[in-house]
Amino acid sequence: MLHAMEQEITIPADGRLPDSFKAAFGHKARVIVLLQEPIIMDQNDSERLMAFAGTIDWPIDDPVEWQRQQRNEWERPWD
Repeated sequence: MLHAMEQEITIPADGRLPDSFKAAFGHKARVIVLLQEPIIMDQNDSERLMAFAGTIDWPIDDPVEWQRQQRNEWERPWD
């Protein structure tokens, strides 16, 4: 049986749910957020994200070759 909890709230900046949802804490739930006004993305968001481009230290030079090597290491009963 499903149990629905509905309350109109303003989600605080820290993203924590209010204590009125305490009965749901620690339980699996489906969360649907309905906003009355559209979210306007700050134009600086894309610039902020692009600052991370190329910063991941990835130890694999050739991903395709790495994947082939991984597959070759699998044990196969027909070999």
